[in-house]
Amino acid sequence: MENKIALVTGSTSGIGKAIAQELLNKGVKVIISSNLDESEINLTDFHNSQNATYFKFDISKKDEIENVYSKIKNEFGKLDFLVANAGIMPRPCGIDDITEEVMDKTINVNLKGTFWTLKILGKLIQETSSAGTIVTLTSVDGLIGEPYGVIYSATKAGIISLTKSFSRYFKDPLVRVNAIAPGLIDTPLTATTGEDPANTTDLSVIQRMGKSEEIAKSVSFLLSSDASFITGQVIAVDGGFTLK
Repeated sequence: MENKIALVTGSTSGIGKAIAQELLNKGVKVIISSNLDESEINLTDFHNSQNATYFKFDISKKDEIENVYSKIKNEFGKLDFLVANAGIMPRPCGIDDITEEVMDKTINVNLKGTFWTLKILGKLIQETSSAGTIVTLTSVDGLIGEPYGVIYSATKAGIISLTKSFSRYFKDPLVRVNAIAPGLIDTPLTATTGEDPANTTDLSVIQRMGKSEEIAKSVSFLLSSDASFITGQVIAVDGGFTLK
């Protein structure tokens, strides 16, 4: 994986940051991205930060993704890996209390934003990489549904559909497209939900929260040549939660 170029969206904290670090550890040149100002980002937080670059853009804005397409092509000449991790879970988001504003925002970022990220930057991979691959981040909520996060769950289910659709779309030249569906992971976002983790971990085979690094290693596997015969698949990394 050395000397490959990767873009990881939403990679300044949590799972995205762990994915970026895992790739940096493997010698990949990683474009860290979020919608935060560059002054708010300290790339020295990453090991091997000499191989890290920061791009600010908002995935809900198509024109900003198109600008990133041009920027990557001009500065790096290619894109090998794309990890579509960026997403939001605004509140209130339950069936009984969700607002139209929250609904629109969640769909615009998680679903429409992921669509344009895959279409525009996936095309760049097709044009410039001989062995490109994409991993999307969905959720177990997209597999089973969640009434207390109804539109979030719906958008994550939509990402599963996008993953399968794009895996068929990017057939020639081939770009493999797969998804990871994390279960309950110990991240700063998880801590803000106010939910007791035991409500989920008690229902899992492995009765603990997952670690961001565990998701990152799964993503790294799907990006690597070790997964060269895998495309259009969704792997739940959830401690067995969806078995229950």
